[in-house]
Amino acid sequence: MTATEATAATAEPLSSPRAYVGESEGALREIYERRAVRAYTDQSVTRENVELLLDAAVHAPSAVNSQPWAFVVLQDRELLARYAESGTELLRIDPPGIEVVQSGLPDLDRLRQMASGADFKLFHGAPTLIVIYARRIEGLPDCFLAAQSLGLGTCPIGMAIPLFNRAEVKAELTIPPDWSAALPIVVGWPAGETAPSHRHPALIAAWR
Repeated sequence: MTATEATAATAEPLSSPRAYVGESEGALREIYERRAVRAYTDQSVTRENVELLLDAAVHAPSAVNSQPWAFVVLQDRELLARYAESGTELLRIDPPGIEVVQSGLPDLDRLRQMASGADFKLFHGAPTLIVIYARRIEGLPDCFLAAQSLGLGTCPIGMAIPLFNRAEVKAELTIPPDWSAALPIVVGWPAGETAPSHRHPALIAAWR
């Protein structure tokens, strides 16, 4: 056995979950290889591709099988550009509006600083945006489980939640006022490879 082979053979203990990822197929491998893509080509995403994504999404589990989600698909380039501009401006307003304050975004000051950058693109130039709405407020957590990708690049855009909860935006999209935006997700074809980001080990607060 060469030194290289020996190093590879002992790189991960057999008890490590990562030791199985290289040989794994299906969901486990996709979880480890999942990336938030923030650079896209100009190639459009077909209606068939979007329908495949949504069909996979609605197979996510939900409490007592309530399936509380609904989807808005945005592919009109002019509309996407207008919403990107409006959403960015909403984040920049000082003092922040009620939609931003109550959005639950973590580290809001840092996110608002990012949105003020000259090169900031709210939707990362992606050709498709899918907004998951919860039809009932108690179904909001289940809607996050409906996010799924099928080889296309995706990235959740939590910073756009305040925009899609605005009354005038819901009215334009014919969304009932009592629905809540759970998560906007951009979808497109990645422009190059996306390197993995660092992950801390799982913080186990208790194990009894």
